[in-house]
Amino acid sequence: MRSLPFSRTALTVLVLALAASSASGDSDEYGSKVELGDPDMGLALSPFYVSPEFAFWDKNENERLDPDEVVYLNINPTDDVVSENDVRLTDFVNPPTTYHAGSQVSIGDFDLGRKLIKFGTAKNPRAELRYIDMDDKGPYSFEDEIYLIAEPVEVSQGDIRITGFLPSSYVPGSRVTAGEDDISHKTLTLPGMLSFLNKNGDINNGGYAIYDKGDVVYIDTQYPFYVVTVNDVRLSDLDWVPILMEGLMPPESTSFPSVEAP
Repeated sequence: MRSLPFSRTALTVLVLALAASSASGDSDEYGSKVELGDPDMGLALSPFYVSPEFAFWDKNENERLDPDEVVYLNINPTDDVVSENDVRLTDFVNPPTTYHAGSQVSIGDFDLGRKLIKFGTAKNPRAELRYIDMDDKGPYSFEDEIYLIAEPVEVSQGDIRITGFLPSSYVPGSRVTAGEDDISHKTLTLPGMLSFLNKNGDINNGGYAIYDKGDVVYIDTQYPFYVVTVNDVRLSDLDWVPILMEGLMPPESTSFPSVEAP
C-alpha cells in the first residue's frame, strides 16, 4: 500500500487551521455543510469503487425499520453486515458506550458484524437523500435542510435528519417523530453523489484511493465534482488534528493528495 505525496508546509498550515476550527466548535462534524474558509475547502475527493448503500440493523428481525434501529452507510453493499469503516447515520447506545451519528465502525464495536437490511427490499421503501427548500429558491442552496427520506415527496415519521432542522434546533442524525415542526414538509431530490476525502493518502496498486479508517464521506453536491466545495455535506466527522499531530507527517513534496476518477 502506498501513500500519495503531501506538501509539508501545506500540511502544517492545514493542521493549524483545523486546530483553530476544532477549538471554535463542532463546525466540521457529521451533517455540517462546507462554507467558504473551511479547512477542507478545495481538497480532492475520491470516488467509491462501488456506490455505498443505505441500510439498517434489523434488531428485532421484523424486516422493517423501527425507531430504535440504527441506520448506516454500508460502504460495501455486497456484504450485508455492519463492517469496519461503515458510517452510522444515527446514534447507537450500548451502555455505557454511545456511538454517535457520523462515527465509523471500528474493530471491537458492539454492532460490528450485525446483519443489515437494505432499503428498497422486502417491506422497506427505497431511501434517498432529499432536501427541504427552506429559502424557496428551488435549486439546492446553503439554507436547505437535508434528510434521508424513505417515503419521497414529504418528511415523515422515521426519516433521518442529515443536517438537522435549524428553525427548531433538531440535530443531525435525529429521527423525525409525530408532531415535530418539520413533518409533512415537501422535499426535492438532492443533486450529487457520495465521495470521500482520502485523508491518509492510501492508494492501491492501480493508483486509486482506498477508503479506510479516518477517511471522511461527503455528499458531493455540485460542479466541480471530486473537490470539496461550498454546500457539500460531511457524512462523517472531520478530525484531522490527532492524525497529523501523531508524527504521521508524510515526506517532503509539493502537492496535496489528488486521485483521478477511474
